[in-house]
Amino acid sequence: MKMGLTHEQFELVREGSKTIEIRLNDQKRQQLRVGDPIVFEDLTTQQRLSKQVAKLEKFASFVQLYDHYQGIVVGSAPTDSVAKMVSDTYRIYSKQQEAEHGVLAIHLE
Repeated sequence: MKMGLTHEQFELVREGSKTIEIRLNDQKRQQLRVGDPIVFEDLTTQQRLSKQVAKLEKFASFVQLYDHYQGIVVGSAPTDSVAKMVSDTYRIYSKQQEAEHGVLAIHLE
């Protein structure tokens, strides 16, 4: 499976500090299985890297997910509040999409 990332998020995955990718649990992501490879593409440089799915966790909302996982492991600053992380995520996904699909924490090896 292929997924695009901003340059900053791509670099965090590459260096290994971001170990959980956050996505909607939409039809595409529902096909993911533990052990599957994901090819991440830097949307700025078009560089690619491959990571393997180590674990998948479903959450009803971004708030629930960020209450469980915070900081650099999900690509946020260590000092970011749950409210800020949720607000930042709503720039990418809508509340309607969140309610329709739920949220997925994709743990990367």
